[in-house]
Amino acid sequence: MRGVRIIAAMERIADKCVVLLACLALVVLDGEVDAVRVVALLAAVGASAGFELAHGRRAGAAEALCCVACALAALVPDAWVALPLACYDLPRLRSRWALALAPCCVVWAWAAGVPAGAAVVLLALVACSMALSRRCGRAVGLERQLHALQDDLQDKVIDLREKNRELEDARAYESHAAALAERTRIAREIHDSVGHQLTRLVLEVEALKVVHRDDAAAVRELGELSDGLSEALTSMRASVHALEDSAVDVGVELNRLAGQSGIAHVDVDCGLEGAPPAEVSRCLVAVTREALTNAARHARASYATVRVTGLPGLWQLRVENDGDVPADAAGLEGRGMGLRGMRERVEGLGGTLLVGSDGQRFSVFASIPRKGQA
Repeated sequence: MRGVRIIAAMERIADKCVVLLACLALVVLDGEVDAVRVVALLAAVGASAGFELAHGRRAGAAEALCCVACALAALVPDAWVALPLACYDLPRLRSRWALALAPCCVVWAWAAGVPAGAAVVLLALVACSMALSRRCGRAVGLERQLHALQDDLQDKVIDLREKNRELEDARAYESHAAALAERTRIAREIHDSVGHQLTRLVLEVEALKVVHRDDAAAVRELGELSDGLSEALTSMRASVHALEDSAVDVGVELNRLAGQSGIAHVDVDCGLEGAPPAEVSRCLVAVTREALTNAARHARASYATVRVTGLPGLWQLRVENDGDVPADAAGLEGRGMGLRGMRERVEGLGGTLLVGSDGQRFSVFASIPRKGQA
């Protein structure tokens, strides 16, 4: 907006220079140059400059200065040549009656002895001066609107770029989650179908070895077949585990568990910047699954929170619920509620599991150190 004010000031200075030249032409055409007219023009220039300085800061003083300059130009003999410049700022006044001051000043000057022809020219110059002032005001207003629209458009463009970036991130995350889910499905299908078939074949070969134990050649061939099937089963299991290791997305799994837990309201906050190792991810998911299952089945919870945090040296998981749990949680591990299995999983990774209750909320807290930073 500062640039708009500078441009407006330059345009008004240019307009006033044109009006001043018209006033000088009026003096030349009238054929008489005296000290009163020179002083009147200089006073009009000073009043115009003072108006520019006071306008917007001291509006009342600026209006009074403009009106006084117009009145003096009309009342003082031979000062009427400065009237067009003095009237230039009248359209910028807040009072509508100020526009009527210009023709009144011209009529007064004509009544004070200005020739009729000069009065007509004076009236035309005053009208042109005020028209220039109006044109400049409208141009400045349009310029301000244009700048406001440009600023608003720029803000909208920035917002749209941010939204587009968020949509791109969400689409990439959804694509990644879908790919992981598909890999998990494929791994489970391979494990359930091919794995079971290979296991059955291995058992059948072992049974045939027992049946043909008296035939050394048959036993040897069946042993080779059993070894090949066992090797294939081991390779398949390694491939399935590798596929599952890369198919664990903690955020997706936790939200899926929250939706399937049977608890009315579960808040999930997964504040992980990077994906933990596969064994850590599986541990976090398993602990959360067991904690939510216990909260729904045994504690009859209606609300639970799941929060996963990644710190510089460890990963933390906290699951809380509002179910019916005794304040003393020390003996819960021996009641078949899965706490022993959760503890074994966490401690197997070098971590710590804490369970407790304050009488209102039951919490399961797991802390697993990062490798090399424990």
